[in-house]
Amino acid sequence: MELTPRSAKINIKMVVWLASVVFVLCLVCVLLRVKLDTLLDAYVTKHVSQQAVLTAHLVDEKLHAQLDALSMVARKIETDGARVEDFLALSDVKDENSSYGLIALDGTVYVDSSRFMLPDETYRCIMGSFRGRQSVCYSERMGILLGVPVFHGHNVRFVLYLQYDEIPINDFFDADCFEKKCFTQIIDNDGRVLIQNNTGKWRQDSVWSEVDVGKIYGWLRQDMDHGGLASARNVQVGNETYYFYMAKPSQDDFMLAGMVAGEDVSDGLNQLSFLVFWVVGFLMLLFLTGLGIRFFLVRRNRESHLKGHLVSDELDRLRMMDSVGQDIRNPAMNVLNMGAIVLRESANSSLKEYVSEMRASGQELLLLSNDILDMNKIRTNSLEISIKEYDLFAVLCDCYSAARNRKKPVEFELLVDSSIPTQLEGDESRLWQIVSNILFNAERLVVNSANIVQIGYRWAEDENGEESTQKIDLVIDVPDAGVSWTGASLTLVKMLVGALGGTIRSSHIADGLPVVEIAIPQKVVKNELMGDFKTRYNEFVHVSENKSIHFFAPNASILAIDDVPMNLRVMSGLIKETLARFDSVSNGMEAIEKFRRNHYDMIFLDHTMPIVDGLDILTIMKTLDDHPNQHTPIVMLTAEDSASAKTICETTGFADFLTKPVHEDALFTILLKFLPKELIKRYDELPKKEEVEEPSPAEEKPVKKPMLIQEPKKTNENLPSDVLDISVGLFCCERNEALYRKKMMVYVDKQYDVVLNKLFKDEDFESYRLMVQMLKSSSLYIGAVEIASIAKAMEFACNEGDYDYVRVRHDDLMREYRRIVKAIKERVMDGRTN
Repeated sequence: MELTPRSAKINIKMVVWLASVVFVLCLVCVLLRVKLDTLLDAYVTKHVSQQAVLTAHLVDEKLHAQLDALSMVARKIETDGARVEDFLALSDVKDENSSYGLIALDGTVYVDSSRFMLPDETYRCIMGSFRGRQSVCYSERMGILLGVPVFHGHNVRFVLYLQYDEIPINDFFDADCFEKKCFTQIIDNDGRVLIQNNTGKWRQDSVWSEVDVGKIYGWLRQDMDHGGLASARNVQVGNETYYFYMAKPSQDDFMLAGMVAGEDVSDGLNQLSFLVFWVVGFLMLLFLTGLGIRFFLVRRNRESHLKGHLVSDELDRLRMMDSVGQDIRNPAMNVLNMGAIVLRESANSSLKEYVSEMRASGQELLLLSNDILDMNKIRTNSLEISIKEYDLFAVLCDCYSAARNRKKPVEFELLVDSSIPTQLEGDESRLWQIVSNILFNAERLVVNSANIVQIGYRWAEDENGEESTQKIDLVIDVPDAGVSWTGASLTLVKMLVGALGGTIRSSHIADGLPVVEIAIPQKVVKNELMGDFKTRYNEFVHVSENKSIHFFAPNASILAIDDVPMNLRVMSGLIKETLARFDSVSNGMEAIEKFRRNHYDMIFLDHTMPIVDGLDILTIMKTLDDHPNQHTPIVMLTAEDSASAKTICETTGFADFLTKPVHEDALFTILLKFLPKELIKRYDELPKKEEVEEPSPAEEKPVKKPMLIQEPKKTNENLPSDVLDISVGLFCCERNEALYRKKMMVYVDKQYDVVLNKLFKDEDFESYRLMVQMLKSSSLYIGAVEIASIAKAMEFACNEGDYDYVRVRHDDLMREYRRIVKAIKERVMDGRTN
């Protein structure tokens, strides 16, 4: 009993196409970001080179400023050589990080009051100033030396020098490389670092020990050899990018070099590619979202369209199944009823055996049709649940009897808990269907050669989780034979259990046998215990066998009104044994006439008939005053289920109902219920045959003497019998041909076509409905049955608001009306003139 989920269908082409679009868009985004990263790297590299050139110019300007300051002191010394010490002392060129003095031509250095000889290496470094020009040089022993010549005439007498013992590099480069990852260096042409600024602890990281700065400087020098004052390159150190740069100052012996972190020099530009990537990704997401929404809307519209078709197909299927159920049900019940008649009247034993087999097959078809109809009602939510008090023993007894009377290859046993309450409140008929269908399928529910259906109960729990004394779960344990419940009967059991709020689950009983447990909630009305079910059942069977519903009522009269001749034949055959007078009619107007003229002890009326509906006939019968059936019960013949039929009876005024096709036992039960007791005689009171006077079909009750219907004296000459049912028309006119001809003339003079065409053109469908109702009645009175049927259909369409149907059939109605009018004019009116 498990439902198999429906596998989802995947549109492979759509998935592949969508994946391709996403892949291409992602590839475009990646390539775009790579290109942007390349362009940004080139931009930053160029920017670093330009900054290096500016830094080199800054160094040159600061050195030239120091040289210019030294030149001013040198000029003073040249002017007044006697005050050399005063000039040196008063100059602000010297600070705590530098030394200041004069160098003679022989290499003697004069600093304050001391003197010493200049090393040869340093002397060669400063030699440019002895040649008459400013110089900046580097000595490993003395560091950076700035020198300017001091002339005496045209000859160089001394060199005024400024030596930096510890270069204040931050003054030169204006760079903070303690917090930021950067450094600036001055190197010679051989790549040796002459001076550099102070750096933070970051330089001690292990990743920097693997960086070959000299190799990087070699690359930068090669780039500068191809032309340019500066060069820069990005280098990946660890997970970060750094830019190394090199620039050429004005001094040929020095090079400015350094490094700066990419995140510092780019100043947020590195986020530009991410921003562009994010924007493009967002646009791609919008595109995909729009594409997805469009796909969803298209698919939803397609599914809605398909769902509409599926719903329409499902409704058509349900209508077809309902029609199939009705088509099976009617002939199956007729087979049962006709078989019952044959069994009663035939003395041939072989024939009776064949008919019994035939009735068994008819019973199977009848149950199948009922199951189909009920399943359709559940699927369309039209199944009515009738909650009322009932006797559980009566229901189980009826189910058990019906199942045992069927010829089955496998015997079954029904065990009922003796302590179960019998006075319950619930849907008696649906419970009967559930139990009956389970017992009817006994041969499919065999486990270990045993087929035992157990019925018990358990007290339901209330809202607080405690056992309730007012509600129980009626438990039905069915042997689980491992077969799926797919037949119509067992499928209906599952659907009915769900409709009643019950549950179905797999379980085990005390001896370990697997069972399917069905639990149906019921309300306890009175706690009367079941007792021993088998003992009570045997007593019930004994009483039933000694009680007969058959009787005879030779003085009773019964009228049956149904548009299906087979139904009337079946009822006539079944009632025949009662010796009662039985009249049957298939036309509503004829039924009203018989009702008005003759007395009947009981009337059966089909509540749905063509032309004149059964409910309309009932209304007419109840509005008539002068008739002999003031107290006659009218029983409804219906194909509806019991719950629906009961509702119709309560709202319309029927005394009771009898479901069609008519069942023998049900028919005799309702006859015993409504026929006068004084007319009913049991078969144990049956007189001898010669004492029983069988009434003639024309015999009438003495309550009111019937009016004799005289045959018309005139013949039916010049009457349009090809378009009218003359017998119906004459019957409505009490067999008076003159009155009938007058009715036809009035029918022509009414000019219904003119009025209906005007109302149809104005789309005044309410007035149109009233007019076709008048046309229907007038047509019936003259025997125009076909146009009356069309007019009734048009009336129903107007009531339901189905005006499209009216638009389609209006021309057919007018065409039929004009055909009838033409025939009446040609044969009746012209014949009268002649």
